[in-house]
Amino acid sequence: MSAAVHHIDRLEDPGPLRAPKLRAVAALLAVVGLATFVFLLFKDPTRAWSSLLQGMLVTTWPALGAMFFIAVHSVCNAKWIMPLRRIMEGLTTGLLLTLVTVIAIVSFGGPYLYDWINLTGDDHKALFHVTGGTKSQLMVWSRWAITSVCIVLVWIYFQMRLVNYSLDQDASNTDIRARHRRTSIGFIIFFALSITFFVWDMLLSLHVNWFSTMWGVYCFTSAVQTFLCVMCLLVVWLRRGPLKVVIQEHTVHDLGTWMVGFSCFCAYIGFSQYMLIYYANLDEETYWYVMRTQHGYGLQYAIEAFIRWPVVFLGLMSQSVRTKPWAMVTIAIIALTGNWLDWSWIIMPAFSPNEYRCPFEWQELLVGAGFAGGFLLLALRFWSRNGLIAKGEPRLLPTVNAEHLH
Repeated sequence: MSAAVHHIDRLEDPGPLRAPKLRAVAALLAVVGLATFVFLLFKDPTRAWSSLLQGMLVTTWPALGAMFFIAVHSVCNAKWIMPLRRIMEGLTTGLLLTLVTVIAIVSFGGPYLYDWINLTGDDHKALFHVTGGTKSQLMVWSRWAITSVCIVLVWIYFQMRLVNYSLDQDASNTDIRARHRRTSIGFIIFFALSITFFVWDMLLSLHVNWFSTMWGVYCFTSAVQTFLCVMCLLVVWLRRGPLKVVIQEHTVHDLGTWMVGFSCFCAYIGFSQYMLIYYANLDEETYWYVMRTQHGYGLQYAIEAFIRWPVVFLGLMSQSVRTKPWAMVTIAIIALTGNWLDWSWIIMPAFSPNEYRCPFEWQELLVGAGFAGGFLLLALRFWSRNGLIAKGEPRLLPTVNAEHLH
């Protein structure tokens, strides 16, 4: 376990984050990613939009993971995340980039990504296994576009409410717990339903005939694990600078424990989805996995599964290792790589089913880097305006002093 905490009587506000060099790098990545996407639009439009779809997850997953973490810990009245809450709030700003991307996809990219959008009448109905079923009526452009955009707009509404409560607390020192908890409950209920519909429409409908009742929670595990990895990298970086007093070892240890626990949940959900489809052996379910176990995709799946569970679990199993910066950074980067492999494994076989497409080709990497740069710019802008700690939170200092552990 972590070392004893020296009692702190008063926390100094580190103020807004100033990171001009990092901001410049993020801006460069965003420009390169946008330029790559525009170049691909003229050379290979389908590749451009599939790369954009995969890149969108770079922003969307950690932002949603942060929202989920903030809401769940608010409902549970958990105190350990108080030194990290403002950092998490900064990550939620990535939903703005998600909104822009979803609008672009539903406005222009749909015909390049989804076969069912290009068909009407009997040709459209013939795509579906059940003739005269409701799925053919559900999978139409108007419903898909409206649902996708509205879901992201409601996510942003909840994000603004939760973040504004926290910022108001800084300004007025009022107790926000009751309002924050009520809003968090509303978000969790909506999130549980909406993320399922969102990933059905954006990812599962790449193969419109395929279905999985576990698809929503499968994507949810990737979102939270990605968020935890990003948090590990940020915490290690900020502990070396403005938050070296605020973020104590016990907080880093707790974050590492979440990494270990969620790696097991990822493995459980991934295995459960595969086994349900394997032993049912229905043609309309198995073909999706058959496509993703041939031509090299099966090896990629095995590698990402190994990275996302055994590597994380064994790498951070020792309690003492969970406070080591080098260990946290190494495992976080490896796990992020595993999630990138997972996103590629989900998306790319839909566009290259008979020939293996490497997940590290320059098209996807540069567009993904552009999303990472844009995401970082939004977060840095938030932290430069609102600081790095929730200075009006009365539970912050007791949490730094580890009083919640006694």
